Amino acid sequence: MGTQLTVRDQASLFALMVVARPVTNRELRDVAGLEITAEVRNRANQDVALITSKKRRTVNTHQLTPEGRAWCETALVAGRPDGAKFPVGVLYAVLDSVGQHLAHSETKFGDFFRPDLESWIRASYTELTVRRPPGSWVKLSALRPWLEDVSTEVVDAELDRLIELPDVQLIPETNRKTLTEDDREAAVEIGGEERHLLKISAA
Repeated sequence: MGTQLTVRDQASLFALMVVARPVTNRELRDVAGLEITAEVRNRANQDVALITSKKRRTVNTHQLTPEGRAWCETALVAGRPDGAKFPVGVLYAVLDSVGQHLAHSETKFGDFFRPDLESWIRASYTELTVRRPPGSWVKLSALRPWLEDVSTEVVDAELDRLIELPDVQLIPETNRKTLTEDDREAAVEIGGEERHLLKISAA
């Protein structure tokens, strides 16, 4: 690339690589201690778009483009940049070790860096309830759009698994007259019962 990416730019790309899904700055701060600023996004997208952003309610989500993933995949085996010192040198040493492991084990980049669906659901729930009391109920019709590119069947199976956890509840909407067509389509059937509302209790 012609544009010189800063250490922060590169770290931002690697953070998105690890999460491997759309993520808000709020979650990125929790996961990696950084956020995707306008300056980072502009530099990363100057020659070719490496980061894509999408508006979700009042926040943006960020993720790597295919070109961004390719940049990260190349960086994994590129070795330490000339003159790179601590802490960048250490970062690239770790990345090189990961890249060599993937190459030797013939593991595909996308199979190693892939999203954790439980974390994705929990993070989406947090964003939907950030300005509401802890433990608020969230409609599945509001949750599903955050889980883009994940099939309904896969999300349903994960929700079915999650309700076995003590902090997760899924219940039907008792007032069926309030259900919209989106609510009905988003419902998950568990135990022969359609469920529309999700609650994740605070830790």
